[in-house]
Amino acid sequence: MTTKQEQLESNTAASAHARVNVPLNMENWKPLPETVQEDLLWFHQHILDQRLEWADACEAIGYDRSTIFRALKGTYEGSWENITKAIRSYRRIAEKRATIQTNEIVDNAITKMISAGLDYALANNSITLIVGESRMGKTVSALRWRDANNHGTSVYVVAPPTGGVKMFMRRIADAVGVNKNLNTVQMYEAIARAFNRNRILIVDEAHRLVPSDYRSMPVALEILRDLYADGRGCALAMIATQRFKDQMVKSEYQYEQIIGRIGMPIRLRKKIRARDIDPILAQYIRRPSEQFMAHMLAIANAPGRLGILTETLKVASRIAHQEKAKLDESHVHKAIALRKQMMGED
Repeated sequence: MTTKQEQLESNTAASAHARVNVPLNMENWKPLPETVQEDLLWFHQHILDQRLEWADACEAIGYDRSTIFRALKGTYEGSWENITKAIRSYRRIAEKRATIQTNEIVDNAITKMISAGLDYALANNSITLIVGESRMGKTVSALRWRDANNHGTSVYVVAPPTGGVKMFMRRIADAVGVNKNLNTVQMYEAIARAFNRNRILIVDEAHRLVPSDYRSMPVALEILRDLYADGRGCALAMIATQRFKDQMVKSEYQYEQIIGRIGMPIRLRKKIRARDIDPILAQYIRRPSEQFMAHMLAIANAPGRLGILTETLKVASRIAHQEKAKLDESHVHKAIALRKQMMGED
């Protein structure tokens, strides 16, 4: 039976061109079989991540707006077996499509360390802190892990540079389908209902959550700690630069409540090694010379790091394509020279 409140919420998003934005209450799903919960959770997070509109969601699984809304709210009275069967069928298509359209990052020592930390946090309902220099592949690796493991369990947000606690909460709300226009207390309560022990919240750029005023209480971090709540809530992963720990040390606030709960701290090496870039180079240059490898390592350890390295290789690939030639080291050197010219260095 649809309640008046549900009808009101459903009507608010009735337009076919409105984004699907249904807030979850994990308690409503508890009576359902675990496999059904997993299917519903995947579908809910998928439509949020892909920013699907109602028309897209309805077409995807062949059900109308009202049915999808009630299923995601946990108040559906029809056949759960049929609707989850439709979701699983669509999921197979969506995942196959993603492998065709996405040019995935290649595995290397850095991606493996980050994946291990995220695996640990989710499996043990724990907290992991991943610290590393800028442009070492932290964000790309985390997103890749989310996509590879996303059964609806992984929620990824980027801490905002401005806007304080309210803006941070709005980003989490947007990621889990909660109304962003609620007041702070209502928004937090709705966010908390969307998480349980089987989910993980990944917060990128987490160093932004430490207040610049060292006397201030880090409310955003306290919100994360409360969502984790000693294993009663969700697992948590924070991705940050070294500034995160540096700011903690300078602060007058005591961070033991957060630091003491980090089960898997990961500190990426400052110096990138040959084995870190070998898998990346192998996609472009099969047998690089020692001189070429040394040149690539120098780029990888300069400002911009792996980001500049991969961009250079992509430009080299483009140059080779324009010349209708097989990509080799000479094209990479041309890409490097082009970059220097564009930057006014040559």
